Amino acid sequence: MPYIIGCDIGTTNVKSVAFDTISGEILASHSESYEMNHPQPDWSEQDPEEIFQAAGKTLKTVISECKAEGDPVGISFSAAMHGVLALDKDGKQLTNLIIWADNRSADVATKLRASQVGKKIYNNNGTPIHAMTPVCKLLWMKKNEPELYRKTARFVGVKEYIVYRLTGEFLVDYSIASATGMFNIRELQWDAYTLKKLGLKVEKLPKAVSPYHIVKLPESNAAGLPEGIPLIMGASDGCLANLGSGAIRTGSMAVTIGTSAAVRICSGKPYSDPLMQTFCYVLDEKTYIVGGPSNNGAVIFEWLMNTFFPKEEYEAVFKEAEGIKPGAEGLLFYPYLLGERAPLWSSSVRGGFSGLDITHTRAHFARAVMEGILLNLFGIGKVLMEMQEIDTIYANGGFARSATWVQMLSDVFGKAVKLNETVETGAVGAAMMGLKALGLAKNFSELTAFTQVGKEFDPEKKVHEQYDALSQKFAKGAQLMLAHAV
Repeated sequence: MPYIIGCDIGTTNVKSVAFDTISGEILASHSESYEMNHPQPDWSEQDPEEIFQAAGKTLKTVISECKAEGDPVGISFSAAMHGVLALDKDGKQLTNLIIWADNRSADVATKLRASQVGKKIYNNNGTPIHAMTPVCKLLWMKKNEPELYRKTARFVGVKEYIVYRLTGEFLVDYSIASATGMFNIRELQWDAYTLKKLGLKVEKLPKAVSPYHIVKLPESNAAGLPEGIPLIMGASDGCLANLGSGAIRTGSMAVTIGTSAAVRICSGKPYSDPLMQTFCYVLDEKTYIVGGPSNNGAVIFEWLMNTFFPKEEYEAVFKEAEGIKPGAEGLLFYPYLLGERAPLWSSSVRGGFSGLDITHTRAHFARAVMEGILLNLFGIGKVLMEMQEIDTIYANGGFARSATWVQMLSDVFGKAVKLNETVETGAVGAAMMGLKALGLAKNFSELTAFTQVGKEFDPEKKVHEQYDALSQKFAKGAQLMLAHAV
């Protein structure tokens, strides 16, 4: 049976998944993990060659496991956003990959965000000004490492590096480009205003192409993959998570809570928020994904477990939290242990508990942490729900292991929540985009077999009313946290 591979290049691992082109059934999958390095405080880097080798291994493994079916009809890519890698004229790396979690440019971002130049860059390009963005990383490099900035022949991200290593071509899809803060989301080209402010020639950036752009694998490629397989550029992991979860129609919203978290909706036109609270990324030429990312997803609950419940199982702690009333009897948690992107966009803001009294138990702390993560995401969701009426949330990520937490999501947002059967929404979205690029599907609506829903959750009206009131108290407290950020 014919199959397509979705290759999802994430922050901690790369996973390649083979899907039957008709049924969407997973035929094989393989993942490889890699390390994140922190050579200095606030620095977060990875070895791009290690990631390339990991990607090649996953692809070869999956193709080998499907050898009875022959070669795949194509390989389509999903990838993490916001990375910057400097290469010399021979394509050799001058730096490690500086990833989205890197905060070395926080001071640069703060000053730029407050300026009229920063506001114009955001309005043109749709990416809020923050240390995560390549535009801020490059401004930092220009100021602090001017010789490196000058001699760099090409600035790329992780997907562009992998495509270059496979094909010898420097290409970037519109979707990944739109997350750099340097790509005009209305003109679908590198933004002349931003590049002028950077003093950066467009020749130092990859050629921007459609997410449906196809390049065939050459003979004797660096990963040792079969010659002639079509490579589809694909899009960013965030945009493809919407596509792969089914949240691609008006009225649907995707909520992902993994290590980090995000809330996203689909739009037929670009959108720039007057307060710079949300991003607007390109999925394809006619589709935009609007939303906000949070640093503080399930990693915060992991912190709680490691700090207060080191010998407990997750299920036992979820069960304890379930026994506490909504609102944790006055204990409110602000989850900003890692700074925050949306909706506060501050690398220096920090979190904490409020309303603590002597009657609170460890179960109250567990419930408050779960609620705090969701109330922060609801702050993002409210901005999006002012743009568009939402009837359904498609949820995915590690948090979905807890039915209590998913029900809490439904109650906080006051919307029906559908859980996807698969957690591989990035790879699913990449595969769907690949099938459309290859002409094996005219529209994504033909590919509903790829986006099957498992469980569904409905909100309890009275509980939502409680959370809606609590969200207003939370929002005021978050602003106080922001005001006291060092």
